[in-house]
Amino acid sequence: MSQLKSKIIGLILFITIISVLFIIALKPVTKQSSDGVKSLTLSGNQLLSQSSYLNFAKLNQEQNFRSITLELVKDRLDKHPFIVSTEVEQSNQGSVKVEMLEKELIAFLILRDESYLLSNELQMLPILTNTKISDLPIINNPKNASDYKVLSYLESEEILEAYSILKAIKYLNPNMLSRLSEINLNHGNDITLTFSGIKPLIKFGKNEVAKKILVLNSLWKELENKDSDLGQSEYVDLRFTNQIYFAKAVETEL
Repeated sequence: MSQLKSKIIGLILFITIISVLFIIALKPVTKQSSDGVKSLTLSGNQLLSQSSYLNFAKLNQEQNFRSITLELVKDRLDKHPFIVSTEVEQSNQGSVKVEMLEKELIAFLILRDESYLLSNELQMLPILTNTKISDLPIINNPKNASDYKVLSYLESEEILEAYSILKAIKYLNPNMLSRLSEINLNHGNDITLTFSGIKPLIKFGKNEVAKKILVLNSLWKELENKDSDLGQSEYVDLRFTNQIYFAKAVETEL
């Protein structure tokens, strides 16, 4: 019995040692080759150029490449406010390739006449020099502007509601999202929406986001038609349950 137990223990130890050696063999090499780093190439960067990212990480001086490790490259780039993560690989010739995953931007955020960016994780980001930004809607006039700090994650009710509006429009009507110019939070009062090429101001109010976006979507083609009564109105008011008001308080039952 004792011999069998000894054999089992020995077998377990043998399997453990083999497993550890196998894991070590599979682990990627993270140190530079004996020739050092000769070049750095970034991919996946859309918001900033390669030179802008390398300048931020202080990796723009080729004469200093020889002393750089892959860990250092990754650590510095991962600290950039636009970066979610990076994967760093090195070839035998000393060239280093960095695959970058950038944060997804959903809106400009205007606070006290200063502009920032808002990510899909609701992180408030700075606008850096030479940032390449496609058209984004503006979130304007938040009530709690003084509480918001750069790089913090915003969890206030007003920002969450603005985010819900963006998500609902994106899911239901991407064309509507592409024409959304502004979500005006009006310092805590009723929210209004402005769309490019659409004359009426949308008085959205608060709460019941999904229901109101469904109603707005049902009116969208008529709003796009500049010859229609709705398309020529000054506003569309969605603040009241089961009722829509437009132009000069003309009421239409749902």
